[in-house]
Amino acid sequence: MTDAPARISPADDRRREHWTRLDRRLVRPVLWLTIALSFLVIVEPSPYEFMFLVLCWAVLVRGITIPRFIAPVVFLLPVMFTIGGITAVLQVVYEFDSVRYVAISMYLTITTVVFAALVAEDPVGRLRIIRSAYIVAAVIAALAAIVGYFGLVPGAKEMFTLYNRASGTFKDPNVYGPFLVFPALLLIQDLLTRQGGRILTLAIPLGIIAVGVLLSFSRAAWAIFMVSTLLMGAMMFAFTASPRLRLRMGIGAIAGAMALGGLIVGLLAVPEVSVVFQERADLSQSYDVGTTGRFAIQKRSIWDLIDQPLGMGPLQYSKVYGQDPHNVFINSFASYGWIGGFSFITFVVLTWIVGIRYALVRTPWQNFHFAALATFLPLSLEGFIVDIDHWRHFYLMAGLLWGMSAAAAAYRPQPPARQDRAYLRAAM
Repeated sequence: MTDAPARISPADDRRREHWTRLDRRLVRPVLWLTIALSFLVIVEPSPYEFMFLVLCWAVLVRGITIPRFIAPVVFLLPVMFTIGGITAVLQVVYEFDSVRYVAISMYLTITTVVFAALVAEDPVGRLRIIRSAYIVAAVIAALAAIVGYFGLVPGAKEMFTLYNRASGTFKDPNVYGPFLVFPALLLIQDLLTRQGGRILTLAIPLGIIAVGVLLSFSRAAWAIFMVSTLLMGAMMFAFTASPRLRLRMGIGAIAGAMALGGLIVGLLAVPEVSVVFQERADLSQSYDVGTTGRFAIQKRSIWDLIDQPLGMGPLQYSKVYGQDPHNVFINSFASYGWIGGFSFITFVVLTWIVGIRYALVRTPWQNFHFAALATFLPLSLEGFIVDIDHWRHFYLMAGLLWGMSAAAAAYRPQPPARQDRAYLRAAM
């Protein structure tokens, strides 16, 4: 007795054709536009918020399956983290800003699930769209920052800078700077691995983004950029079987370091840049140290939060201590209670574990996984000095890692002749 291949009925063919058409004409363009508009957050609610709602509608119209693999994300973020936020905000439900704060948190947690599900469904196709859109968004944000910082257009300096630091189309330079890291890594990756005449087309946007990161004068952004680049380069080097490609990567890394050094020297030749650079290069700032510094206040707040299972309520930390927590893990306990705090920490640690585990799986999107992982690891560590719980790109990075990991868990490499066909089956 032999196993006959399953027959596909004409109705199944029509459904699949309709699904593919909706995906091509609706989901893909909306996804691209959603990511491309992520640079414009100088106004709230931002266009990104509206486009994400459109993306959710497009996904519901076409239909999507949430893999069981990302069930922990659903449980920890939209469920437990949200429950913690709701129970905490009940203490200050009469404050509109606090209620709005929790509502934004709920929405951001959903973005992680949606992006993870979309990427898990078709990693190569979705990541290609996200890559293109994110690079466009980063270049626009960086150009706005450069134009504003040097006052190339009347009124731009007031709009695109803050405290002599470039903020681009963001409200805060400390958010704007890290936003540029991931697309920069993607461009660096292409420069290290691709050959031919595309070097100039990759170097120009990378140069614009690099200048944008430097002009943010965000010490965290500088550190993330350097650490992420080293992490990604190390992972690519370790998993590259070709000695020729390793040599190319080594030469490219040296050339890139020299180019970056030249760029920094050139910028420091501008007096206003040099003054701010020297100030920001000092790791010890007056608002960090002393009995009234944020680190001393953070220590005191931890003991207070131990006695408050429901937390203080969203936005109450600054009212109690006179300043924001500047630590997302402390803030998660203060604003979302013990439930939200433990849920957030568990989510971050689990994302680390899953991201590292499935970065080891050789897939067609492994290099993209390296870039996302190299960005997320230091970005999440930045949470010890900055409140990142409302950073859109933090949740996007987490969603990409979970989506790629879900696809990697189901991926089964096939002989070269059947590779593409087998991949399509795994992605669908």
